[in-house]
Amino acid sequence: MKKVLILGITVLMLCSIFSNTIFASESSGVDYADYKPGVTVEANAASPTGYYATFIYEDETKAATKVELYSDTFHHFTIEDGFTRPYKPEEYKAGMFPAGGNADTTYYVTMEKLGKNLWGARVPLSSGAFVYNFRITNPDGTTTARLDDPNNPTLLNTATGIDSLSSMVYVPYNSKTMGTGEWLDRSVELPCKNKNGKVKTVAYTGAAGDTRGLAVYLPHGYNENRKKPYKVLYLSHGTSGDKLGNELRWMNEGAVANIMDNLIADGTAEPFVVVTMNNQDFGWDYKKIEEDQFEHIMPYIEANYNVYNTPEGRAYAGLSAGGITANRMYFNHADKFAYFGIWSYTVTGNELNNIGTYSNLDKPSVMVGAGTWDFGLKPVQDLSAALTNEGIEHDYLEIPAAHDWEVWQLFYAKFVEDHLWK
Repeated sequence: MKKVLILGITVLMLCSIFSNTIFASESSGVDYADYKPGVTVEANAASPTGYYATFIYEDETKAATKVELYSDTFHHFTIEDGFTRPYKPEEYKAGMFPAGGNADTTYYVTMEKLGKNLWGARVPLSSGAFVYNFRITNPDGTTTARLDDPNNPTLLNTATGIDSLSSMVYVPYNSKTMGTGEWLDRSVELPCKNKNGKVKTVAYTGAAGDTRGLAVYLPHGYNENRKKPYKVLYLSHGTSGDKLGNELRWMNEGAVANIMDNLIADGTAEPFVVVTMNNQDFGWDYKKIEEDQFEHIMPYIEANYNVYNTPEGRAYAGLSAGGITANRMYFNHADKFAYFGIWSYTVTGNELNNIGTYSNLDKPSVMVGAGTWDFGLKPVQDLSAALTNEGIEHDYLEIPAAHDWEVWQLFYAKFVEDHLWK
C-alpha cells in the first residue's frame, strides 16, 4: 500500500486552469452491513447513472480519525458548460463526460465510520474505469494520502517490489441512464469475461547497471514458439507525482489489459504484445530515454519474447511527457517503427518549427490527439498543423475529457481499434 505523509496537497503541472477541489459528505442512511471491504459495483435505480459503487475502506492503522475517498475523475462535465463547471457524481445527467487532471479538481468524499477500522461511502459513477485512493487523518492531525485499497490493491511489479499509484473501479454501461452519444459507452475498459491475456512484470538491466522495471502484456493464447512473431507496441506514461512504478500506470490506470482483451475477443484487434516502461527515472532526458529504448529495452524484449525485431512490426505511443517522447521517437527514429501515437503533448519551439529537416516522417502511420479540455491540446493542434503543412497524412482525434486517464483510456482503445496495424 502506497503511503505519502503530507500536511496538504500540492499539485504541480505544466498548466493550471482553475482550482476547484470538491468536498462532499456521505449522507446517512446507507446500509453497509452486506458489503465486504473493497469496492462493489451494482445496478441501482436510485443512482443517476444507474449504478452505485460502494467503497468499504479497511483502516490497517485502526487509528484514523477521518477517512476520505478521493479521485480526480469522479466529477463530470458537459460540452455546453466546459471545464469551468464540474458536476458532482450525484448531479450526473445522461451525456456528461468524466474528466480531471488539468487542475486540482479532486473530488473528496468523507466516509462514514462503520466500526473500529471500517469506513464506508457510496458514489454514483458512469461507464468506464476510474482511479481512486484514500486519505486518512491521523490522531496528531497530519494526513496520509495516496493510499490504495488494501482489499483492491494497485498493480505490483513483483520483480522490483514497486507498485502503481491508484486502485481501480469498473462500471458497466447503461444507455437509458447514461445516453447514447459518442464516447459514453466505455465497456471496452472493463475486465473481459473470458480469454484474458496476462500482464508480466519483469526487470532488466539499464545503462548504469541498475535494475529497471517493465510491464509486458501478453495476449490470450500467446505462443512463444509461434512461427510468425507478434507485433509489439512500446507505450510510455507521462509525468506523475512518484518516480517509481511508472511502468505500471498504463497497465493499471490505463486499463490496457482490459482494452486489449476485449478488442481481441471481439475480433477488432489482432493479438499483439504491449510493453510499458519507466521513463521518468531519467528526468525526461530524451537522449537517455532513446538510448535505453534501443540499447536495453528492445534487446531485452526481443530476446525474451516472440516479437518482431523489424520496423513493420513495431509501434510507439505515449501520453503527456510520454507524448513528447513519442513525438521525438517519430522525429528522430521514424525508420524504427511503423506506427506512432502522440497524445496530450508534443514537441514545441524549434523542434516543431524545423519539422522539415527530419527524415522519413511520411513513412509511418501517425495518430495525434488530446482532450477537449486538455492543457496539451494546443501543442497537439500545432503538431497536426505542421504535419498538414508538410503534406504528411495523419489522424487527428479530440475527445471530450482533460489531461487524465479518462481521455488516455479512450485514445488507447481508438488507436488499437481503428489505427494500429491497419
